[in-house]
Amino acid sequence: MWHKIKEKDEESMIESGIYDKGKIEIVSLISDLLSNLPKDAGAVMIFIGVVREVGKDDKKVIKLEIESYNEHANLTIKKISDDIQKKYGLYLARIYHFEGLFGVGEPLVLVIVASKSRNQAFPALQEAIERYKKEPAIWKKEVYIDESWSWVTD
Repeated sequence: MWHKIKEKDEESMIESGIYDKGKIEIVSLISDLLSNLPKDAGAVMIFIGVVREVGKDDKKVIKLEIESYNEHANLTIKKISDDIQKKYGLYLARIYHFEGLFGVGEPLVLVIVASKSRNQAFPALQEAIERYKKEPAIWKKEVYIDESWSWVTD
């Protein structure tokens, strides 16, 4: 069975979408994926986006706040995942974007694609990353060492 998440003592599949920071254990999710791959899968590619220390205008970032319009973001991320999976003939395409307050080096997005071949997986992963950065209603606020802040788009 693919990825599970525990909610109110009930297990259900983890779909692509927006999740509160800490709601999904990335290592468990990847482990579950690997243990449930089809036998003819030849490629799994994973992208983990983390908070970087240098932000807009080369200012030193101390934290990043992620907010979203959940209804729009969840629908859009699910659509991106579905589109990518169909377009490239993948076994799996998932995007998990986290929201909340993050320190430098903390993961804020996980993108996973699984396919028969790397030839499908490489372009699928690239497109998934580019699309999640542009299409869903997700906002990032960098907070700098001098306590100033800025909303950023990348």
